[in-house]
Amino acid sequence: MSQQGVTATESLMKELGELARGLSADEWELESAAAGWRVQDVIVHLGTFCNLIADPEMTMPENAPPTSERLNDALVDERRHWTAEEAIDYYEAQSTAALAALTALQGPEFAEATIPLADLGTYHLAELSNAFAFDHLVHLTSDLLAPHGPIDREAIDVDTARIAPALDWMLAGLPNMYADALREPLTRPLGFDLTGPGARSFVISWSGDHLVVDDATELPADVAVSSTVDFLRWSTKRSDWRPSVTIVGDSEFVAPVLDTINII
Repeated sequence: MSQQGVTATESLMKELGELARGLSADEWELESAAAGWRVQDVIVHLGTFCNLIADPEMTMPENAPPTSERLNDALVDERRHWTAEEAIDYYEAQSTAALAALTALQGPEFAEATIPLADLGTYHLAELSNAFAFDHLVHLTSDLLAPHGPIDREAIDVDTARIAPALDWMLAGLPNMYADALREPLTRPLGFDLTGPGARSFVISWSGDHLVVDDATELPADVAVSSTVDFLRWSTKRSDWRPSVTIVGDSEFVAPVLDTINII
């Protein structure tokens, strides 16, 4: 179960709501660091994400795209004409409902049940709270707030309580989202040593036809060393990994693997 994910999501939803209520009319229209989306569009996206869990019968766009990223674009496009007030009212209503749903999914009757998420793979219902912590944390720190985003406000606290559930989602998603793409470059085990808040070490490798991610105290000869906060950015393609990663071992092996990773 991931009560940690619920707690992190609740605090990040509060941060986003306070930020949105304090935006000027001009700031709502600024281009975010998420390509093609204004600040308002990012907040609407987070509202639609909440809507999906709060109301599984939510009406989808006509001819809805089959991939999660294109579906996100389509859901935002349907709402681009909204006013800023409509956008924040929608987010606040849907985030409240979503938090209640995520809390309920931690219960024993739901937690271990699984759900397919289009091209993202299949997950336990209890893990969905980690997905919400991840999405809110990435959009706040990388797409909205300076120095990476256009909104000049005090940075939020990226502590272990907030980033650990996001990392849990990312490592659960890695074998689901990009296993096929990693089949060619990942020819032997690769270690990751993530430092800072929520620090952890793990190894990705093949077990037959399955990509596995294992926590590890002993790492192989080839290791990518990065902070957890930097990992949040470069593994989601918000930035290039090269300024943020130290490679131990064979860089000609490690680099193509890091180039391929793209966690959604």
